[in-house]
Amino acid sequence: MLPSNHVVVLWGILLSSVAGCQSVPGARPAKTPLESGRPRPARAVAPSRTGEIRPVAHETPDSAARADSPGLPTPADAVGVVAAPDVTELTLEEVISIALTNNPDLVTASEQIAAADAVLCRARAEFYPKLGVSESYNASNNPVQVFMYALNEAQLDPTANFNNPGFGDIFQTQLGLQQNLYSGHRRWHAMDAAAAQRNGAAFQLEAIQNQLVFHAAEAFYRLLQAHVLVGVRREAVQQVEQHLQIVQSRYRNGTAVKSDVLSVEVRLAEVRQALITAQNQQELAWSVVENVVGGPIARRPLPAHVNAAPWTADVERIESAIAEAQGRRAEVSALASQGQAARQGIEIARAGKRLRADLMGTYDLYTSEFKRGNDSYFLGLVLQLNLFDGGRTDWDVEKAMARVRELRARQKRLMLDIELEVRRAHLNLVSAEKRLEVATQAIGQAEESLREIEARYRGQAATITQLIDSQVALSDAEVRKANAEAEVEIARAAVQRAIGRLTDMVGQ
Repeated sequence: MLPSNHVVVLWGILLSSVAGCQSVPGARPAKTPLESGRPRPARAVAPSRTGEIRPVAHETPDSAARADSPGLPTPADAVGVVAAPDVTELTLEEVISIALTNNPDLVTASEQIAAADAVLCRARAEFYPKLGVSESYNASNNPVQVFMYALNEAQLDPTANFNNPGFGDIFQTQLGLQQNLYSGHRRWHAMDAAAAQRNGAAFQLEAIQNQLVFHAAEAFYRLLQAHVLVGVRREAVQQVEQHLQIVQSRYRNGTAVKSDVLSVEVRLAEVRQALITAQNQQELAWSVVENVVGGPIARRPLPAHVNAAPWTADVERIESAIAEAQGRRAEVSALASQGQAARQGIEIARAGKRLRADLMGTYDLYTSEFKRGNDSYFLGLVLQLNLFDGGRTDWDVEKAMARVRELRARQKRLMLDIELEVRRAHLNLVSAEKRLEVATQAIGQAEESLREIEARYRGQAATITQLIDSQVALSDAEVRKANAEAEVEIARAAVQRAIGRLTDMVGQ
């Protein structure tokens, strides 16, 4: 028998968890901490270099009862057209906000948290008794059965012919109760494992948000790249068209030759083709943005220049960034939660060789005519101990221990991958900044070259083809600068994503 204080604790769990896990079938589970703005699960301490997975603190079973507060946007249940109420310029913050509201990947992650909540409540339910009712009707002319019917009904006639009692029937109403009193702490470990898995699902949602903010920023800046490119190519077409009109006028007046006209027409065909390519790239960039945000988005005016992202100035030394990433990334905390659940799995498997105690009871009501009858009850205590199972329990324990070792190896790989991601992102940022510096200098050089060619052209010391080439060179330099500016912002976003900071954008 269990100590009385242990029984009191068990029943206390039953009473305290009723409010947390009672739900109407089909009802949507309560919002997750990341959805409702509640405090996130405590972040795991960065694992040691020895490979040990340190436990991650998780929410208490009753934490779901806390009141909701404004915070992170929740994924929409349906994906629809996001219409803009005005014609203001589309901003990065708006794209991120739409993505965090509408992206189906967040819906998937949220439903995984809901499933983990259900598993946790299911584990808590193991502390509750099972109570059921059944109604049965039996009829027979078998002497033994008819005798038992009469005996259960307390209507046995001593003068009856027991060898040939005739036909008999009975209704049996039974109320049954089953309650596990002790199972080697299996239920406790199962509940802790479910809570750790639930925390892991919440951290996975945070990791998806970190990735999603980066992809939204990348798609937005790629769109700006394409938009600037279209503007530059369109301006180049207009300039060449103007030059063609001038050359055609001179040709009609006899001051230019046919080859000049043909040269400009060839250039015009080239810049028009470049414009078509740029327009196609812009349309594709819009499609990528819509894919990231999770649905069609109304076409909005775009900024004329590549604006800096809100995280632009927040980049530090590489070593400190690596240390922060290894302690901050949600993937690390998610893996630590899985490690905690795996360790609980070892204890669950070991419980297979421990004593099990179950209480069971029934209350039965027997009648054949609903006017009179008899009732009875049964109460029993069952003790079970596994003496030999052919090694089943031992192999279950070994399987659970292998899972823990697997997660330790995965943790080591994750820490190495995070370090590589941060270093790669930092190097890409340095490279992008240098390319931007070179592109900016090239703009000045192209402008100076164009001024010189224009002066020579006015003095008839340069041809129209040289003038057009100089203008196209300036346009190409402007395109390279716009591309470099966007690449810098994307690289900065990649650094923040590698560190795990982009979730700070959620809810802003």
